[in-house]
Amino acid sequence: MSTEREARLQQQLEAADKRLQVLMHGISHDLRAPLRAIDGFAARLSRQLQANDDPAAIESLARISATSARMAGLMDGLLELARAGSVELRPMPVDVSLLADWCAAELQDADPGREAVIEVQQGLEVIGDERLLKTLLAQLLRNAWRFSATRPRVQIDVSGTRDGNGLALVVRDHGIGFEMTYAEKMLEPFQRLHGSDDGAGDGIGLAIADTIVSRHGGHIRAESVPGEGATFHVRLQDLPMPEAR
Repeated sequence: MSTEREARLQQQLEAADKRLQVLMHGISHDLRAPLRAIDGFAARLSRQLQANDDPAAIESLARISATSARMAGLMDGLLELARAGSVELRPMPVDVSLLADWCAAELQDADPGREAVIEVQQGLEVIGDERLLKTLLAQLLRNAWRFSATRPRVQIDVSGTRDGNGLALVVRDHGIGFEMTYAEKMLEPFQRLHGSDDGAGDGIGLAIADTIVSRHGGHIRAESVPGEGATFHVRLQDLPMPEAR
């Protein structure tokens, strides 16, 4: 590739990144302001209404508040997806087991009433971006936790092996599982294989995970039997370490 072509490609990439940053700024500021206003007005009206007033109006205001909260969550997910694909990588040796334990503790702290057993194999390591890998594990474990909502106990296993210049990571749960017909679609944004009653989220988490894995030169493969849980096989390549100055 000629130097001139490389320079032109670099300019195009920088322009695309700038447009993405503008979009992210718009989502975080311009769209949040009217959403906060809607939620604020709904809360004010709800306080003004008495229990003996129109029950239908009270219920409608509750739905407005719930919908605005869901919209805020979607915007957070979109921002996280954009960051995952554009943030500068900072390669370093990463203790993946430690990150998985951290994410497991966060899930259990957020939902202390759930009985949960999360087994993490120790000694899993890879050279990668620690912040992104933390996000990857958080998304995978949160996904497993959600789809175990109908089970009496959450059971998740995290294991892996080093081979060559990377890590083969496996996250297995014992939740409701899914039909393999839809396995490829589940990594696309806003694709949900189940309803909210079964634990479905905003449909962005696995797209974030897939983006992070791709930036680490790898891929995700999912397999499942409905009613018996799901297993995510994640391949992570070691990122090249920056040269010492």
